[in-house]
Amino acid sequence: MNVYLCVTIDSECDKGAEWKTQKPLAFAGVREGIVKRLQPLFNRYQAKPTYLLSPEVIAEAEKGDLFAGLSGSYEFGAHLHGEFIGPNPFVPDVTLDFQCNYSADIEREKLRNLTSLFRDVFGNRPTSFRAGRFGIGAHSIDLLSELGYMVESSVTPWVDWSEKGARDLNHVGAPTQPYHPDPRWPARPGKSSLLEVPITIRPRVAQRLPFIGKIIEPRWLRPTWGTVDGLRDVMRDEIWDARTRYGAHRPVILNCMFHNVEVIPNASPYAATEDEASKILARLEGVLAFAEREGIKCIGLSDVLSVLSPLH
Repeated sequence: MNVYLCVTIDSECDKGAEWKTQKPLAFAGVREGIVKRLQPLFNRYQAKPTYLLSPEVIAEAEKGDLFAGLSGSYEFGAHLHGEFIGPNPFVPDVTLDFQCNYSADIEREKLRNLTSLFRDVFGNRPTSFRAGRFGIGAHSIDLLSELGYMVESSVTPWVDWSEKGARDLNHVGAPTQPYHPDPRWPARPGKSSLLEVPITIRPRVAQRLPFIGKIIEPRWLRPTWGTVDGLRDVMRDEIWDARTRYGAHRPVILNCMFHNVEVIPNASPYAATEDEASKILARLEGVLAFAEREGIKCIGLSDVLSVLSPLH
């Protein structure tokens, strides 16, 4: 089967109910969530995840042992929650900033500082990126290209964020398979050299209805909630739709996302208990087991470039 799975994990400091930041900053979601729970699971399935690191995680890694014991195949990319990186950094109660609401100058400096910090800590520049709160904006694509990023993954098809305070952030109608975006409108195809790998999200039938469709939540490829059967259905639906639109010759890319802090208790709104965290991990394992059974290889976000290179 000519299908590939990306598992992209927004990796942040520990949060809590209503996404409130734990203070002082804590990183059990990395030390326990990534190193001891997630990566061993990926290793069992010979899967390569992509950890998209927020600035505070990279800064903590600079101290030395945050990722101690991490082994196997994985990719580190960058993830901008702009409150945590200069200009004017601070520790927020809740990360509310949308990248698209920054001025071009402020966004440039934050992205430049994030990229420099990543390079200083890990010795290489990041090539994959996701905006915090999926807030990719009208300046972001060109700025990311200037900084050497090659793959972007903030577009959420079938989701309109504009009513949540994000200026012009409407991804309804965006392609569900990788494409080169319009730099000014990242949810539309264009001529950027950057590759957009949208998160796999499928619509519900009711979303196509006028008025009521706006309040219906689409189906995400996200183990945070739902069932393993539901996640498999999302994968099957996207594969069928991509085959129908593009033909059997083009590889199909599935993009599953969640947060590292969801797989431990008391570090996100989604898992207050060990049982709830374990269920999220079990649903993720269901996705990986389905991929293994169907011959779907799990690759890093930047690996999508080489998978699609014959087509570009």
